[in-house]
Amino acid sequence: MKIGNALVLAAAITLAGCSAEGATPASGLKVASPAFAEGAEIPKKYACAARGGQDVSPPLTWSGVPSSARELALVVDDPDAPGGSYIHWIVTGIPATTTRADEGTAPGTVARGSGGDPAYKGPCPPSGVHHYHFIVYALPEAVTASGDPQTLHRRIKDAAIASGETIGTFAR
Repeated sequence: MKIGNALVLAAAITLAGCSAEGATPASGLKVASPAFAEGAEIPKKYACAARGGQDVSPPLTWSGVPSSARELALVVDDPDAPGGSYIHWIVTGIPATTTRADEGTAPGTVARGSGGDPAYKGPCPPSGVHHYHFIVYALPEAVTASGDPQTLHRRIKDAAIASGETIGTFAR
């Protein structure tokens, strides 16, 4: 295949709603927090008490939810945790028309996170800098909020028709 044809094919795939790698749905879903910039440090207020915080969830906003979405889910994940991914917060049952989560407020049903409780658990790294992924998933139907946090996150991710995230850091 000539380079020009490959570029035309990649552009056609992108315009059709897929990326060239793996043909996954193009997202367009944008997530941000007015409390911290993308890739910046999360303010201490949103961390765990052991790190001087208040264990209150930061405000989040999102846009670009596909019209075919029937529900949203929100997951806060720390992939840098010593034992692997640590789920700090899972919220399901968020109406697809919702565009934000206010500080300290869950916009849906809170499921059990890796800490064992159905609650937001702020950043609390044992050492070093950790990256916290605030991910919003657009779902074509409701996902039952049951099972262990890793399995629930995987079910949400597998069912998603789009997703977007913002990442904040926190260091001990």
